[in-house]
Amino acid sequence: MKEKMKIFTVESGKVTEGVKVDSFTLKGARVTIPTIIVGEEGRGRELGILPVQLLPDTYKKWQEEGYVYIHFATVGATMAGKPKLFQVEDADTTEKCICVFETMIGFRGGNSHTGDKKEEYWVPESFASFPESVPSKERYTWEEVERYGREYLKARHPGEDIDRYSPDIAFNRKVSYHSFPGEILSSGVIAQGDAGRMGSGDQYVAILPADTVFRTAYSGRLYGQPSEHYYIYREGQLLAVTREERELSDIF
Repeated sequence: MKEKMKIFTVESGKVTEGVKVDSFTLKGARVTIPTIIVGEEGRGRELGILPVQLLPDTYKKWQEEGYVYIHFATVGATMAGKPKLFQVEDADTTEKCICVFETMIGFRGGNSHTGDKKEEYWVPESFASFPESVPSKERYTWEEVERYGREYLKARHPGEDIDRYSPDIAFNRKVSYHSFPGEILSSGVIAQGDAGRMGSGDQYVAILPADTVFRTAYSGRLYGQPSEHYYIYREGQLLAVTREERELSDIF
C-alpha cells in the first residue's frame, strides 16, 4: 500500500503546509492537466512538471478556477513510468513528507540543496604570515583559530587592543555537507538575465525522510537575507531555522 504523505512548500526558509496545483497545457495534444510546477520556462531555464491526479471535488474546483491547493498525496507513476502525485484526504505516515522547493537565488548568484553539515574547519589565508609560535597545519579547528588568531594579531599589531579584531581574520572557513537526502520527483531551473548568464539555481519536488536534517543555501547578492536555512521533518511538522537560530536554540 502506498504511503499517504503530507505536503509542504518550502520557499527559502518559509514553510507552508500544502502546495498550489496549477494548470499546464500540453502543446502537442492541446490538453490542460493539473500539475505542480517548479523552475521557469525560457533560455537557460527549465520547467519542472509533476502531474497530479486530483480527487473529484478538488478536480471540479480546479476546472473552475485553474488552480487548487492540496495537502496530502501518494506517489505513483504515469503510464510512461514518470512520477505522478495522487491526491488523498489525509496522511497515514510521519516517516516522510513531500517538499516543493521554490528556492531563491541571490542577484547574480545560485543556490544549493544539501544534507546537514558534515565537516567544518579553517585554513590559513594566503596573505597571513604567522609567528613561529603558531604550528603550521593544513587545517585548524575553531578552538585553534581562537588561540592562534590572537597570537597572529599580537605579532601583526603589537601594542594594540587586539580584541577589536576577529580572531579568524587570518583564516578562511571551509565547510562540507552531506548529500541531499531527498528522492527527487521533479526538478526545474530558475535564472536571471539573458539565457541565464547572470545566475541560476535549482528547484525541486522531493520526498524527504523524517528526522534527517537538510539545507537550502543561496549565493550572490542577498541584501541582508540569510544565506542558508536548515530543516527537519519531525512528528508531522517541518521545522526551518537559520544557522544562527539553530546554534542558539539547539532545536535540532
